[in-house]
Amino acid sequence: MPVNAMSTVLGALAAAIGVDVRSSSSLPVAIRAAALRAATEPFASRAVVVDSERYLCCRGDSLRMLIVLGPYRIAQDIARDAPLLSAEMETRAATALEATTRAYNDLDHVHRERLELANQMEVVSNAVIAVTGHLGIEIVLQRIVDLARELAGARYAALGVPNAQGALESFITSGITADEETMIGNRPRGLGILGLLLNEPHTIRLADLNEHPASIGFPPNHPPMKSFLGVPIITRGRVLGNLYLTEKRSGTEFTDGDARLVELLARHAAVAIENAQLYHQTEIDRLRLKLLIDQMPEAVIVAEPNPERVTIVNRQASELLGWQIEPPIALDAFLAMNPRFDLSGEPIARWDAPLVQSLLQGKVVTLSEFATMRPDGQRLTLLVNGAPLVDERDTVIAAVAVFQDYTRIKDAEQLKDDFLSLISHELRTPLTTIRGGSHMLLHEGSSLDAATREALLADIEREGERLQFIIENMVQLANIRAGRYTMETEPLHMRLVIERAVNTTREAAPDRQFDVSVEPNLFAEADPISVDQILLNLLRNAFKYTPPGSRVEVSARRHHGMVEVAVRDHGPGISDEDLPHVFERFRRGSASQQSRVEGMGVGLYLAKNLVEAHGGTIHAVRPSDGGTLFSFTLPLLAED
Repeated sequence: MPVNAMSTVLGALAAAIGVDVRSSSSLPVAIRAAALRAATEPFASRAVVVDSERYLCCRGDSLRMLIVLGPYRIAQDIARDAPLLSAEMETRAATALEATTRAYNDLDHVHRERLELANQMEVVSNAVIAVTGHLGIEIVLQRIVDLARELAGARYAALGVPNAQGALESFITSGITADEETMIGNRPRGLGILGLLLNEPHTIRLADLNEHPASIGFPPNHPPMKSFLGVPIITRGRVLGNLYLTEKRSGTEFTDGDARLVELLARHAAVAIENAQLYHQTEIDRLRLKLLIDQMPEAVIVAEPNPERVTIVNRQASELLGWQIEPPIALDAFLAMNPRFDLSGEPIARWDAPLVQSLLQGKVVTLSEFATMRPDGQRLTLLVNGAPLVDERDTVIAAVAVFQDYTRIKDAEQLKDDFLSLISHELRTPLTTIRGGSHMLLHEGSSLDAATREALLADIEREGERLQFIIENMVQLANIRAGRYTMETEPLHMRLVIERAVNTTREAAPDRQFDVSVEPNLFAEADPISVDQILLNLLRNAFKYTPPGSRVEVSARRHHGMVEVAVRDHGPGISDEDLPHVFERFRRGSASQQSRVEGMGVGLYLAKNLVEAHGGTIHAVRPSDGGTLFSFTLPLLAED
């Protein structure tokens, strides 16, 4: 009880009676000892005499709460300085002392209960901090059951979590070792006393759970348990779990105070469990989202504000942008790794980056096309769609951007434009010759001499063959692209096949010298039409890039169990820049473009596909003495 309140009560009593009133703590030792001996019953005043002086004493429900009135004297006592009390006044003083002692006793109990409650609140507060310090559901549940056991002074504790059907799906213990749990065997299913809380969620306190009608006993090797306290963990009418505590350490049963303390913990635990479950579900949803995003073929990046940072990326984003992105990463640090440019090559400001526009301006960005630079120096053309994610107050809480590598598509569009321009030229040239020659023969043939007519017919035949060769290449290319290409292999005598192709090419290039060298009795197992196309494409490519009078060499030999065919020219050769790309579709070297050499850039691409369809390989190299050497392999005819 506070000292000020005690002094006020005792002072009021002393003033009313005219005799000093003191608590035991302010009494001399002799008087306090005599009063303690006399005050054998609580709230009953007793008279004592110490050194010929009279005193009245009274105690509360403990000796600690002792009040003494005196000294005083009565009429028959020897005259002293002490106040004189009549018999009536002495009786009234005894009654007032007893009432004061009761009031003092009650006030002391209230004060101590408040102190105990404050201590309990501090314990629970510390417990709540310990529980909510983690969001992992397993850690939270274990901390709750450990704290409940500590707060209630129990030897054992458990937390049962019910499933949707009301049976226990998990049972977390405290105070039982892992070896003891193994010896006990199967976890409880929620029967017996445990089932009471599942069926009727309210606090249950038992002095001996074994005497309860619902008790079904314990399995073998289970530690003995007697006193029991069960408290449900409830939030918004839903039972999240039940706390089970047994065996009060003091050997007695659990008290109302224990129940209140655990109930208080249970209320806070409900919030902690709900938060942990929400966090657990959020983590599952995040993992699902990450898995879904990782399966997308496009690069996906999610950014969040305050602070501005990239929080989610998929592996395609790292592969596309050329560096390992490990979120969370500051937005500016992310943007700095890949400089951005518009299609004219001008840098794009931070504010105009699609991801920034969606995150900071709330804009929906669709089909934004720009170029970026990877850390390895590779330049990419990207197509980006971006959108903000807003909450119920229309505040942007995140932004997502989806990136597509548009580089190949842009290159393909450029190649397509180049090809259409090229094919119109390549088809127009022979058609112009054929149409002009036929028109002259039709309308002026009778006036032309024989040599002129023969020259015109030769031009028509040559350009017709050229036109046929172009169309055959295009048809074969279309069949390969559509998956309609089929081969009919047969034994091919390589000398005959090569000489036929060389003779056909020699007619188109009579001013070139062709040297043929074929190993004797060399046979391949291949499709004759395809091999003719391969050879004609390589031979035409050779004479197109060699000056008149130069030599083209063709050879064939056995090599590593295959037939290897090589076509070598002595022209200017292929540049280092163009060499890695010679077999790409619609690709024409810079030298051919500068020299206006005819061709559509499909011959070598077609040759590569036909060779690989046979299971062979094709290569292009630059010999040290100039020119270009193409070599390819075909299956060697197996000898019987």
